[in-house]
Amino acid sequence: MTRKLVGLFVMALGFLTICTPMFAHHGTSGVYDFTHRITTKATVKEYKWANPHVQVYWTLKNDKGEEETWGIETVSPGNALANGWTKNTFKVGDELLVSFIPAKEDRFFGNCPQIVFVADGKRLGGRGTCGGGGAEAVEMNTLPIKPGYTKVEVEMPKDDGKRPASVQER
Repeated sequence: MTRKLVGLFVMALGFLTICTPMFAHHGTSGVYDFTHRITTKATVKEYKWANPHVQVYWTLKNDKGEEETWGIETVSPGNALANGWTKNTFKVGDELLVSFIPAKEDRFFGNCPQIVFVADGKRLGGRGTCGGGGAEAVEMNTLPIKPGYTKVEVEMPKDDGKRPASVQER
């Protein structure tokens, strides 16, 4: 009986050791350029309510006038629900003001978004502090605009701070 328990314990320990990487969460410092931001007016093209992150896509024009489709990842669907988002929060055609941290290199993707609906001024996303770790936490509003996207910048309305901090910002 003792041999069976020891064998079962060893198997369980081995299984947990092998599965540990599945429980880890990815970092963002190697993916996103925490030295620049993009702020733009955008029209929603696609909204993906899916794990591991809810995503929103839109079209914008860079400084050369070229149209590009950009996307942002936000929180998980569970955290989005906790922040008051639903599967119907964004609809194709919604006009937004969006400020975000772009991905490194030439990928048209970003993170840490601040979003304001043009129609009613409703604000979603973080409060402008981006990054989870001490090394990557930045005050997004003080970052320079990513080169090539200076003409698309718009003025984000001032955040009155009345909303609770989002799950993403905690």
